[in-house]
Amino acid sequence: MYIYRIAVLPTYQGGNLGVNIVDYALNYSKNIGKELYLDCWAGNKKLRNFYSSSGFQMIGEVQEEDYFISVFKSV
Repeated sequence: MYIYRIAVLPTYQGGNLGVNIVDYALNYSKNIGKELYLDCWAGNKKLRNFYSSSGFQMIGEVQEEDYFISVFKSV
């Protein structure tokens, strides 16, 4: 399973909306016995830290044209 293009408007950030979305997806994937993956731009340290503290482990980086993508997997 793969989470794709989650975004929370700045106005709503800090209210645990992102946490709730990720928790729901993690619980759902665990209940059906599937691993969950997601990614982000490697330069987004805040988002990488959020994913790492939300039950994901970075498994590597993939190079795009002129930037890198960090790929995460549920633990």
